[in-house]
Amino acid sequence: MFEEAAYWTASRDLAGERLSGERVYRLHFPAGQLPPNDAFWSLTATDTVGYQVNTTTGRASVNGHSGLLANADGSIDILLQSNPPPSAGLNWVATPRGLFRLMLRAYSPGAAIVSGRYEPPPVLRVPSTPAPS
Repeated sequence: MFEEAAYWTASRDLAGERLSGERVYRLHFPAGQLPPNDAFWSLTATDTVGYQVNTTTGRASVNGHSGLLANADGSIDILLQSNPPPSAGLNWVATPRGLFRLMLRAYSPGAAIVSGRYEPPPVLRVPSTPAPS
């Protein structure tokens, strides 16, 4: 029942490209725009079928209890990549090396979700930085 849980999945980034662990992505939640709920929310990397990914770090998901670090403006950025980032430790979801999907879930969703007013942010590809020469 939608009043008990809401699910969103993404298999493509904002540009329409398939999500791949060969790339780095970011979800940017503006201040106060994490999924509104009366229980909890979670963001999970899954394989293309929808099964949670086994990672060497065990960090295939984050949720409202993960202690995510906010930016100075109160927004939250979550990095999605296969290798641990040098920074952003808590704000990271490990992805498989191949194609994957993301699943965002909200349990006991808030009124903005139930009414359809809430929209999760798009998956943004992070441009790769060239190696220093």
